[in-house]
Amino acid sequence: MKTKVRLTVAAIAATLPLLNAGAVQTISFGPSSGLPDGTVPDGYAGFDWHGAQNDVFFDQTSTGFGSAFITEMSRTSAFDLDSMMITTLESSVPSPDETSNLTTTISGYLNGTLVETLTENYSAFAAGSTLTLNMDGVNDVKFTTVDTRTTFGVPGSITGPDLTMVTQMTVDNFTAKAPELDPTATASAVTLLLGSLLVIRGRRPKVQAASR
Repeated sequence: MKTKVRLTVAAIAATLPLLNAGAVQTISFGPSSGLPDGTVPDGYAGFDWHGAQNDVFFDQTSTGFGSAFITEMSRTSAFDLDSMMITTLESSVPSPDETSNLTTTISGYLNGTLVETLTENYSAFAAGSTLTLNMDGVNDVKFTTVDTRTTFGVPGSITGPDLTMVTQMTVDNFTAKAPELDPTATASAVTLLLGSLLVIRGRRPKVQAASR
């Protein structure tokens, strides 16, 4: 009977950590990140950066870009790319009849197999925007950006590659993340386990009395 009690306690103890499992990591670029200008070193924040350039376009003013030009990020273990804050190289108000719209394609791979591709659209003249991605279970992410411009009122008159500029990003699964649990279901499971423990403990005198 003691063995059963110990097993029940162990089951409860194993369940509780799932409520706090997983970790969200914020990765910053630009002057506030503490990184020097230039190539982002592999290993920063636990990732390989494939030649990303930190703060190389910073213009030394209060409106400096403060970001990194990123083409790819990867590591051995899988992670979730939750969001990223982007900026652009446009620092002036657009001229009349001028627009500049950026399209960033974000492709996530797991061990070389494409898992998901996301397409995000935003204005080159907008301030820093946060893109909510929720890309799960990847260990390599590639970024490409295309700029489609309207000049002199002619839509799409110029289309070409642009830079994917990232100020900050958040990743999940930095440590092994347990499956997401519904709080109500988790509470019920813990209650059931505790109830089982009480029943087992309550039955012990009866079992002993019967054996006599």
